[in-house]
Amino acid sequence: MIFLKKGDGFIHVNRSNKKNHTSFLSKKLSTPELDYCSHQVTKVRGARSLVRWLSKDTAVLDYFAGDTDKIPHTLREPMERLRRNKGDELYIDLLQALTHKYFSQEEAKKLWEEIIVHKYYMSEKLGRNVGVKVAVLDYLDNHSGQVKDFHLLPEQDLDCLLLFVNEDGLTGLYNHRYFQEHLRDELVRCQRYNRTFSLLFIDLDHFKPYNDNLGHMKGDILLREVASFFKNYCRETDIVARYGGDEFAFILPETNGQEAMHFTLRLVEDFRKRKFGVAEAEYPYPLLTISVGVATYPKDGRFSEELIEAADHALYRAKRAGKNCARQARRAYPPTSQRNELKTTH
Repeated sequence: MIFLKKGDGFIHVNRSNKKNHTSFLSKKLSTPELDYCSHQVTKVRGARSLVRWLSKDTAVLDYFAGDTDKIPHTLREPMERLRRNKGDELYIDLLQALTHKYFSQEEAKKLWEEIIVHKYYMSEKLGRNVGVKVAVLDYLDNHSGQVKDFHLLPEQDLDCLLLFVNEDGLTGLYNHRYFQEHLRDELVRCQRYNRTFSLLFIDLDHFKPYNDNLGHMKGDILLREVASFFKNYCRETDIVARYGGDEFAFILPETNGQEAMHFTLRLVEDFRKRKFGVAEAEYPYPLLTISVGVATYPKDGRFSEELIEAADHALYRAKRAGKNCARQARRAYPPTSQRNELKTTH
């Protein structure tokens, strides 16, 4: 859900504050509040934010399915602005919010039109207005056969399930599975619209002796602190994931190679200044720093495997350069065995 808060745009409530979850469309708002909503509707930032918003507010989905009476009159013009600004891309967001599946723009538009026809057919047969969620479920399950064994879950159960599936249990960042899935989605988006993005592979320097000498409990605490730093450092649209162990990965949409290196150099320096591990007086080893490898689509690869390999090799070069630094990808990759050997010694 979303709630209103002083500041810029709609703010999504943290999952831990479920008691505050409330749709602004289901509230009885005063005129100033409605005016504020009207001004802010088109300022939901990023595709993921828009999909999360649509998935929480059934009234908005019903509006775009033709049930315009489901939202206050004051909000209809902002909704139409959103429709005009997004164009046919809006169909992708609507279906992703309803099904959690990604469709191409052409597929999404065609499928949405078929669902709307089916919705009105169902409404006529049943003698009552059928909501778009019911129409989608019936059409995809019983007519097109695109979704098998499709079940509706209560919102709370779905949130818990997605949290379990997508997030790393220790750090709260996205996990390796979600990272791979989102990387493929980002590649599809950039290939279709001729856009760019950058991939960062990050490895903690000197973490192994820290973990071995001070114990896994303090090592886990440090990993959570590092994860929080990374999450707060990035934009809302960036993907921050724990790739495995003390390795992390960032996906930076709409970021070319030069912009990615500028961001990465600041990240390396600010991480060093943060002095992770300095509180451990008995710790005789160097403080934690980070080494980073940067790869950019399409310059360094056009497929996920190529970009991962390129970023991994750049990380290998950063380690060889003395750590606490960043390197951009090159075309020539060293043997994987050499990189694995290096990672076991840092």
